[in-house]
Amino acid sequence: MRLVDDDPTVLRALSVFLEMADWRVRAFQSGADFLASDLSEPGCAVLDVRMPGMTGIELQREMNERGVDLPVIFLSAHGDIEMAVEAIKHGARTFLVKPPDTEKLLAEIEGAVEANFEHRRSVAWARSLQASWDGLTPAEQQVASMAAKGLTTSVIAEVLGVAERTVKSQRASILEKLELANAVELADFVHELHEAEVLAGGVGGRS
Repeated sequence: MRLVDDDPTVLRALSVFLEMADWRVRAFQSGADFLASDLSEPGCAVLDVRMPGMTGIELQREMNERGVDLPVIFLSAHGDIEMAVEAIKHGARTFLVKPPDTEKLLAEIEGAVEANFEHRRSVAWARSLQASWDGLTPAEQQVASMAAKGLTTSVIAEVLGVAERTVKSQRASILEKLELANAVELADFVHELHEAEVLAGGVGGRS
């Protein structure tokens, strides 16, 4: 997980507390330093709101623009309702006032990291299914979509204006490329593909 706070005392205290709770912590004193780091590892980001240069809210917006999928937890000694609403509106997981209740903070971090791992698993799953789907030709994708809806070979051939043998050949190629056994598995694949796209578009050890 990552901590971003311009106050070195707060940063050190939070880092020690979280490390004692078995979290691997990376600490930054500015939003710029945080953005310059490796953000590819899953986890979450605990951000101070009021920081010189780039505020926590501005950092959150920059993360959104860059496609950084780390869940954000805000901490602030000067929190107010308007600021909290702004943070949540831009996708923050929660907004806690300093000093946070330790159990509440740990629970929020646990939930945020679990959500990030689940989101990334969904994205990987969706990409895997999409890669398999992209291995089909456009004509095969069209036939696969129709077959997944339960349409027979003769109906598909009639709708597309092609010979039945063409559709049969395409269906066989589709099953081979997707490593599926029959039309039922094909229907399941297409359903999972659509489901994965929704889940992924909605974000090992601790980090």
